[in-house]
Amino acid sequence: MSGLTTLLSQIPPATAYTVLAAAIIAESILLVGAVVPTLALMLTAGALARAGSMNLLWVIGVAASAVVIGDALGHRTGHLLGNRLRTGKLGRRIPASAWQRAETLMNKRAGQTLLIFRFVPVMRTLAPHLAGIVGLPYRHIAPYSALASVTWASVESGAGYTAAFSAQHLSAI
Repeated sequence: MSGLTTLLSQIPPATAYTVLAAAIIAESILLVGAVVPTLALMLTAGALARAGSMNLLWVIGVAASAVVIGDALGHRTGHLLGNRLRTGKLGRRIPASAWQRAETLMNKRAGQTLLIFRFVPVMRTLAPHLAGIVGLPYRHIAPYSALASVTWASVESGAGYTAAFSAQHLSAI
């Protein structure tokens, strides 16, 4: 278990919801999807909801809200930084053809891309930034962000809730 998931299980629920939201927003804005364990946090939050320490609907609501906020801020960051992200130290490592394919995908199917990439670690952090880089208005991706956020939060916390239920059931046998 990572430090954040251990922390989540040892703090009061109100603080746990805040940690959950902060981690999700940080993943979205700071492009740290590889180091912020939101999957582990969501599974833990779901398991804690099953144990009665947290409320599953609150977990889903807080996580979904954090995703929408993170996507909006990520889009804004991409819009403000624009090509500087593309021509920066890390951006130059990506071939021009890959940038072109990503831009074409965003221009044709930004909303669907955001919805699908919400379930792909690292890519979920890049999609809103890329939409901002290519100049798509946020209103084009906002409905997809909202749908993706609720779906993602429900699936990941629900998996933790179900796993905890199964573990309790198996231990009773």
